[in-house]
Amino acid sequence: MTVTLPLPPQLEDDPPQQQAPTTPQLARAFVGVALAGIGGGIPAHTRRAVLSRGWLTDLQFAETFTLAQLTPGPNGVNLAAMVGAQLGGKRGALASTVGILTPGLIAMTAVTVLLLGLPGGLPPVLQSALRGAACAALAVMLTMVGPVVRVGWNVRAGRLPIGAAVTALTFVALGVLRLDLLPVLVVLVGAGLVAHRPRPVEKS
Repeated sequence: MTVTLPLPPQLEDDPPQQQAPTTPQLARAFVGVALAGIGGGIPAHTRRAVLSRGWLTDLQFAETFTLAQLTPGPNGVNLAAMVGAQLGGKRGALASTVGILTPGLIAMTAVTVLLLGLPGGLPPVLQSALRGAACAALAVMLTMVGPVVRVGWNVRAGRLPIGAAVTALTFVALGVLRLDLLPVLVVLVGAGLVAHRPRPVEKS
C-alpha cells in the first residue's frame, strides 16, 4: 500500500523547482525582503521573493506559511527561518534569519540614537509617514492572503470541501464571534488534520 496526499487540481501542474539557492543567495534575498517590508508585509514580500525565483511553488509556500503562523514567535522571522531550512538546511535557516533581522536591527538602532532622545519623541512629520506606511502594509498583506486562502480553500477530503469549511469556521469563530485564539486553533486545526489525514490507496 502507498500513501498519497491529494493536491488541489489547479496546483498539481505547478512548475518544478529551480536549483536550490546558496546560503549567500538566501541571505541577500531576505535582506531585500526586510528592506521592502517597511511598515509590515514581510510574509507577502517573502512570497513574492521565493515565487519569483522559482524556489517554492504557491502550494509549498502556503504550507510553510501555515507552519510559521502556528509557531510561537514573530511570524516574519519564523517564516524566514522555515523557508531557509526548507531550501538550505541549517545554514539556510541561519542565513535567512540573519538576513531578515539585520536591516531592522540597524534601522532601530539608528532611530534610537538619533530620534528617540529628542523632546516629544518622533517628529509629527515622521509619525504621519509611519501611519501612511502602515496603511500601505495592509494592502501588501492582502496580496499575500488571497493566494494562501485559495490553497486552503481547495483542500478536499474525498468529496468533502474540508478546506473551505475550516476556513469559513475559523473566520466566523475569530472574526465574528471573537472567541479565544488557542481553543479555536486546537479544535479546527485538529479537525482539519483528522479529515485530511493520508489514506491508503487500494491497488486495483
